[in-house]
Amino acid sequence: MLEELYRGVCSNSPPVARMNFVNAELTKLSVNTFVTTKISYANMLAEVCESVPGADADVVSAAIGLDTRIGRKYLKGALGYGGPCFPRDNAAFSSFARQHEVEATLAEATDQVNRRQVARLGDQILGLLRDGEPAGVLGLSYKPDTAVIDESQGVMLAQYLLAAQRRVVVYDPAAMENARHVLKSGSLTFAPSMEACAAEAAVLAVVTPWTQFTVLRPDHLRKSGRRPVLIDCWRILRRAEFEPVADYLTCGQGPALANEDKLLFTSMGS
Repeated sequence: MLEELYRGVCSNSPPVARMNFVNAELTKLSVNTFVTTKISYANMLAEVCESVPGADADVVSAAIGLDTRIGRKYLKGALGYGGPCFPRDNAAFSSFARQHEVEATLAEATDQVNRRQVARLGDQILGLLRDGEPAGVLGLSYKPDTAVIDESQGVMLAQYLLAAQRRVVVYDPAAMENARHVLKSGSLTFAPSMEACAAEAAVLAVVTPWTQFTVLRPDHLRKSGRRPVLIDCWRILRRAEFEPVADYLTCGQGPALANEDKLLFTSMGS
């Protein structure tokens, strides 16, 4: 009966695995634990690439994703995972393993990598802000096309910056109302639009890869004060369009290769 119900709402013909309820529960937790491990690996790779001249996490992940043992899905270094399922199920798997005196080291490391992503981006923003300047956060839902903010990187980033006594302006196409229930500070502004958020922020971070944010233009950015900073976490904007008017930064890309570095790699290759 359950199989018939599922097939009635699936547009494809998914395989059905029949098992007892113990294995079914373990399978459900294991799927999400494995996917989150893949996400955290991509974020770890992005951190490494940011420190290596000439490195680009997108180039590396695209190449290793061609290996059929790995695949491309969820292999994009940017920010941590969120939502009502991934963080919960990864923690549940670790807890279940400990109850049975098994060390779920990989699942626990996945969670640790994920938890430091907000601080990693937050510290970068704090290092770029000057006294009194506002930071902008575009994206409060945990992923595009939803109003859900559970474990949202955008919401946690805003909280991190507010805890550091910084002014913050935020915008999201769908999650503003939900965010109002958890983000309450006199230093916080809920912008009426993407353009208004961008125009106010001295440092603007695109945190959730909403399609609506891909139409952000250079003339939307702050015009008063010093040159603004744009942090395009998911690489959804075109660097060449923004570099003339802003300092364009992103996750997963190292500094440009110096001439001597290029010569070194050439000689190593030969």
